[in-house]
Amino acid sequence: MNKFIMNNKHCPILIVSATQFECEPTRRKIVDCKKISSRLYSGTLYEHPVELLITGIGSVATTFWLTQTLLQRSYYRAISIGIAGSFSDDINIGETVQITEDCFADLGIDDNGVFRTLREASLTCDKHDCDFISNPFPLPSSHQNVRGITVQTTSGSQQRIDTLERRLKPKVETMENAAFFFVCSMMQLPFATFRAISNRVEPRNRNKWRVEEAIENVNECLLLEKVLFLEKL
Repeated sequence: MNKFIMNNKHCPILIVSATQFECEPTRRKIVDCKKISSRLYSGTLYEHPVELLITGIGSVATTFWLTQTLLQRSYYRAISIGIAGSFSDDINIGETVQITEDCFADLGIDDNGVFRTLREASLTCDKHDCDFISNPFPLPSSHQNVRGITVQTTSGSQQRIDTLERRLKPKVETMENAAFFFVCSMMQLPFATFRAISNRVEPRNRNKWRVEEAIENVNECLLLEKVLFLEKL
């Protein structure tokens, strides 16, 4: 039997972020916020129990810490927040989007300069290794629903960017989200991801990034649209 009590609204909501910097505005709003482990906080938000998990950057850290937490504790839903880079001119810097499908974009084989997925290379893989992972029940939101990709190395050269856009047609890029989707899907826990755009995915130029604005906006989304996250659960 599934360990998660899916219809029990008294279970906490789990908020997940790669770094404390990305979720600090929300952490400060949590009432009676207590640190219950090196990476996990607990308290209430709008009178609903919440816990906040800081996974660390990247798919490996996200997979480990999220899985460990879900094996030990029960939640009603998991919501991931943070920043992302955007491939699309249709998404403004600072804008918050909801990622509804994602994949491990660089999991595969470099075959003499040609990228091949594990399936294309005739290696064993399941759909989560080779295909996009979709969120079957995204949260109702005024924010644009977008396709994301997850990478181990952020894209900062035009050749890599062109290759990813041609092959996967992504709107945004992160270093964690496919791992979050993967774990929640495998554990049968409802989930959602909101990311705010800190920069364009382009030849790397930190001077053009607006990280603080993006962090403020994605946390504002979580805090101001409380009816979407809590009252309608």
